[in-house]
Amino acid sequence: MTPYIDFHNHSIWHQPDVIEVVSIHGLQQKNKKYYTIGYHPWWTEQPLTESQLDVLETAYANDPYCLGIGEFGLDKLKGANLDMQAIIMEQQLKIASKHHAPIVLHCVRSFERALVLRKKYDNFPWVNHGFVRNKILAKQVLDAGIHLSLAPHLRMTPVFEAMLKYVPLDRIFIETDSEFHVNIQDRYRIFAEIRQMSVDEIKEIVFDNFTKFYSDKWKYHGGLNEQLY
Repeated sequence: MTPYIDFHNHSIWHQPDVIEVVSIHGLQQKNKKYYTIGYHPWWTEQPLTESQLDVLETAYANDPYCLGIGEFGLDKLKGANLDMQAIIMEQQLKIASKHHAPIVLHCVRSFERALVLRKKYDNFPWVNHGFVRNKILAKQVLDAGIHLSLAPHLRMTPVFEAMLKYVPLDRIFIETDSEFHVNIQDRYRIFAEIRQMSVDEIKEIVFDNFTKFYSDKWKYHGGLNEQLY
């Protein structure tokens, strides 16, 4: 049976039918199996040191359960000033570029700057997690070769729902971002209803997208059974 993919969250729940990818900030210790690792813009005020960068590079290069680098990026509303955030983001992009590692992007009201960096670093997969904007911006992000990870919920705006109806199915993931007031199963159900498809169809599509996006690491894993302890 095809599992659900919770593409991005911050704490593993050990759900029997879900593959969960936990986001780790630097040396932070969390219960995890599959994970990504990066330096979040909310909690990073200065350029990364060589030892901090080594944490990223070592994890991705040596741990088959480290699927990618992130989340990191730009946030106009929180964290250091955007010039500093861009420096820190580019430090992490250089590590990703060296290893062709997929990255998980955090971007809040800073898409113009993020898309400029995408043009410079385009030799590896990008995904913008938690995308909630309109379909016009979605098209710009998609046209730049960036996937979208989405979190459908119960009280969506018409603009968000219109974007969910528009986004190409081969470019999407579904996540909770650890907002478990709506679990991953319900988020799939909501999205399936919007697209007038079955949940099983959406599960197959997202799982296929997931294995392609993380193909360099996923080839080492057996899938859902590997996550069960």
